[in-house]
Amino acid sequence: MRGSRYFELDAARGVALILMILYHILFCLYFFKTGLAPWFDPYTMSGAPIAFLFVVIAGVSLVLSTGRETDPVRSAKKLFFRGLYLLCFATVITIVTWLVYPAETVVFGILHLLGVSTILTIPFVVMKVKPYIPLVFGIICIALSPIVSLLRGPAFLIPFGITYNGFATLDYEPLIPWFGVVLLGVALGSVVYKDGIRHGILTRLGEMPRGFAPLCFIGRHTLIIYLVHVPVIIGVLFLFGLVSL
Repeated sequence: MRGSRYFELDAARGVALILMILYHILFCLYFFKTGLAPWFDPYTMSGAPIAFLFVVIAGVSLVLSTGRETDPVRSAKKLFFRGLYLLCFATVITIVTWLVYPAETVVFGILHLLGVSTILTIPFVVMKVKPYIPLVFGIICIALSPIVSLLRGPAFLIPFGITYNGFATLDYEPLIPWFGVVLLGVALGSVVYKDGIRHGILTRLGEMPRGFAPLCFIGRHTLIIYLVHVPVIIGVLFLFGLVSL
């Protein structure tokens, strides 16, 4: 199956995206005070586990996307421009949220994280290091989070997890700890998709079951669905008269 997509990864990405969409539906119902989900509170029902799944899968995908490439320079360029590509869309999200809801502008959300992390993972992925190396760095990055989150500093440190008093945003996944989560995905991908092919228990998987097709379709179009799903949710709520814009 070298050179083809792996349905299990597309399906897992599809599941993660569906969970994220469901969470954002509840968040929008809460944010616009519709009263339709009185039991939901984003401060106690965090979407972090869903983001964790999404980001780990992204880390695995980075390994798979370059595992079949034998030229390290070409692999590095591929990841670099992929990171810039994601950062362009992340910038759009920043601009839109600044125009629509400036009090909680998204300055470093999940797309910003994935864009920057894609570039930062180049040494780990291109050099095809042993899996324990990104694993150790990932654990260290995550372990630093409780300390870093207590620090306060200027705005340019926001991507690293250091904020200023009064900072508020609709979406925030700083490099510490979330780059560590990406590295956990890289470590996992280096084991189960070494050299771009299945290893271990994954070798028992055959062709895609027909019932997985919808999930895989979603998983193959994650970016565009992610970009439009919140405006669509808000639009539907507006059409049903649940929110006013």
